[in-house]
Amino acid sequence: MITAPAYQDKKIGVFGLARTGIAAAEALTASGARVYAWDDAAAKRLPVQAVAEDLYALDFDTLDALLLAPGVPLTHPEPHMLVKKAQAAGVPLISDIDVFEAAREALPKHHTVAITGTNGKSTTTALIGHIIEACGRPAAVGGNIGTGVLALSALKKGGVYIFELSSFQIDLTQHFNADVAVLLNVTPDHLDRHGTFENYLAAKTRLFEMQKGKAPVAVIGVDDEHGEDLAEKLSSDVVKVSVVTPLDQGVYVQEAILFDAMENEAIEVGDLRQAICLQGEHNWQNAAAAYAVCRKLGLKTKKIFKAMLSFPGLVHRQEIVTEIKGVRYVNDSKATNSDAALRALKSFKNIHWVAGGRAKEKSFTHLASAVSDVKQAYFMGDAAEQLASDLGDKVRHKLYKTMLEALDAAAQNAVEGDVILLSPACTAFDQFTDFEKRGEAFRAYAFAQQGNAS
Repeated sequence: MITAPAYQDKKIGVFGLARTGIAAAEALTASGARVYAWDDAAAKRLPVQAVAEDLYALDFDTLDALLLAPGVPLTHPEPHMLVKKAQAAGVPLISDIDVFEAAREALPKHHTVAITGTNGKSTTTALIGHIIEACGRPAAVGGNIGTGVLALSALKKGGVYIFELSSFQIDLTQHFNADVAVLLNVTPDHLDRHGTFENYLAAKTRLFEMQKGKAPVAVIGVDDEHGEDLAEKLSSDVVKVSVVTPLDQGVYVQEAILFDAMENEAIEVGDLRQAICLQGEHNWQNAAAAYAVCRKLGLKTKKIFKAMLSFPGLVHRQEIVTEIKGVRYVNDSKATNSDAALRALKSFKNIHWVAGGRAKEKSFTHLASAVSDVKQAYFMGDAAEQLASDLGDKVRHKLYKTMLEALDAAAQNAVEGDVILLSPACTAFDQFTDFEKRGEAFRAYAFAQQGNAS
């Protein structure tokens, strides 16, 4: 656990007790703060029962700050009731990242890396952590990827903290000076929480606005206009990343070959097709960004690339679960928007595509450009009819109520050389509590099929 002596004797409300909120309540308590922790669900209050306090009834004039979990609406569709209460009382709203920033002065000398973007955050975050550890330096990975940053153990001198940060987390954070900040890409997402794309983009770019100090580094994907614009505006040390265009200066990928042009002369680093768990153009972007970060941290080119080749990949992100009689089962449940699904569809051939759930977007029509390798689509759940309406004239398809019904049909139709790809382009909330549970159900189904085939 990471503690922040600066919060000693402070009175801090904590609202939202999933993994981030619980870690924050425990860390603040250990820091000597008086914590008032609350969640609307009684079961979620149990782990911190000793400091549980009904924030709806509490006099906010006694609070020094209110720490919100990332899932609590800050502005849209409207501010949460406790957000309004805090604002009326003049109580600052903070995040667990603010507490970490306050803790940094007391930690052994270290670096922080923060990764954001619409897609690829988790893979890039995990990849950077893997490379740093493989090169012999201490690393801790947390944030939106699964472990609350305050639940991490403090690293020894020379360690690197690597955080995946969502737009929700950045929106809540007031102070965080990342030594290296990364923006992979930006496409419309989470508009229900931000109201407009402009607000969503502003949340992402705040990560760079908060960077201070003598030599902050920004690693920016420039294959969309928003990244290119940001790269041109920043005054920090900017490393551009592209998988579309060779760069005069930066890191880029051309025909799967990773090039380092950070010092003007382009040097061939290696062939990313050798990295089994980093296949596809989207993963090459992740690899290029991770390489740029690690070079800026002083790691050597050959060691970085060697570590990339041993990266095991992540569960629920184009995870090859198993192969049964020549049919591969690929779990890409993390693809909760159409842009993520588009990347998966471009990574495989002979696809039986299982898609659907609860739609986050108004249209799926732009996926039409990526379905040429889909042999059959199996549209499921709440969004099935919308997917069929938007893509039905471009791909063979049928509609199903549940994912398991769709998987049964795909398993019956697939032959040797085919891929059964779960890449939903939607959230899981119509049938599952989250994308992890959906992915676990897919994995369980695949393993059951494997057992039946043996």
